Amino acid sequence: MSKIIASVDGSRSSPSVCDHAVWAARRLQAPLTFLHAFRNPHGEREADLSGNLTFGVRENLLDEMVQLEEQRGRLAREQARAILEDAMSRAREQGIENPGRLLRNGEVTDVLDKAQEEMRLLVLGKQGEDGDAEEQHIGSHLESTIRRVQKPILVAPLAFREPERFLIAYDGSPAAQKVVDRITESPLLQGLEAHLLLVDADTEVNRERLLAPRQQLEAAGFTVHAEVRPGGIDETVCNYRKEQDIHLMAMGAYGHSRLRRFFVGSTTTHMIMRSSTPLLILR
Repeated sequence: MSKIIASVDGSRSSPSVCDHAVWAARRLQAPLTFLHAFRNPHGEREADLSGNLTFGVRENLLDEMVQLEEQRGRLAREQARAILEDAMSRAREQGIENPGRLLRNGEVTDVLDKAQEEMRLLVLGKQGEDGDAEEQHIGSHLESTIRRVQKPILVAPLAFREPERFLIAYDGSPAAQKVVDRITESPLLQGLEAHLLLVDADTEVNRERLLAPRQQLEAAGFTVHAEVRPGGIDETVCNYRKEQDIHLMAMGAYGHSRLRRFFVGSTTTHMIMRSSTPLLILR
């Protein structure tokens, strides 16, 4: 059975990743598994410092280096198990009876790529372990993961708030239409208030562009607010999100529209990272 896989790394994002994953697992009635990828110290090459040393000294030094590597490996494994156990305990406290765990060696992007076969939804944090030092830093693996993982991705901010309304920044592109299709087909956002926003000139033609997706969402049982607003994508979407107290934003993963450049792969992404709104990326 396809799982919710939540990538945890022990950073400040991990509690929020757990809470968003629990929320998603309940709504999708799907099993939840926590995944942690760590770098195996035995795979990292140490500098050879023994070339100019005598045989006896070199042998002693190599023995110490081997022991040091073994110790580093043991500590890394113990830390990884502790990170997973913390996440599983938090999920159990929220009623998830049997959360699973996956502990893997390697770069997190490679590990998540290989886990796609059993993945229904991936939950990961905007700020990973590398981003803890800077308030506005984007997790270093975030964009590469979004590009490689072909399953829906829920990007969690630092704090969890149960979503009551969500926004689709709609531009009429095939990617935007897929977002509408996926949302109407899935129980994940059922019962939440839907907002459709088209950022363009407020004309009759543009208002008509929202008619079909609005009717599609309403036919699926959503209460829908649809609006056309002129302006720049970043400023208009951010202002609307704040004004309407949007709890979650949904978007497509591919395409080269102004909307995608706004959400992923642009300097404006930093502004999104500062927000408290989770981002649901659908294909």
